[in-house]
Amino acid sequence: MTSTIQRRSSERHNVTINVNVEIFVDGKYATFAGQASDISKGGLRLFLTRELEPGTAVKMEFVLPYNSAECTIRGVVRNKSGFMHGVEFINTTAFQEQMIERTCHVFSLLR
Repeated sequence: MTSTIQRRSSERHNVTINVNVEIFVDGKYATFAGQASDISKGGLRLFLTRELEPGTAVKMEFVLPYNSAECTIRGVVRNKSGFMHGVEFINTTAFQEQMIERTCHVFSLLR
């Protein structure tokens, strides 16, 4: 029997970041507080006290470690396990990508 191992496109870094999450539900926007437990160039793992279904679009606001500017990034829930959600970043700007890459690079150096 062969097994397929899926490789992530980028390395994940264990970190805890407070995140404000906005979703569109029941015809209006709702905001929830959450926490990212790891981050990569392509996304993050997000803990919320509300379960979101895969495919749900989210807007996230957070401050990356070693940065002073707040980052507002859109994402989409790709998978979930209870209240833990795998979120892929979408439509990131060049500046946002640079901030995330720089932060991930610092984490790589600190290991």
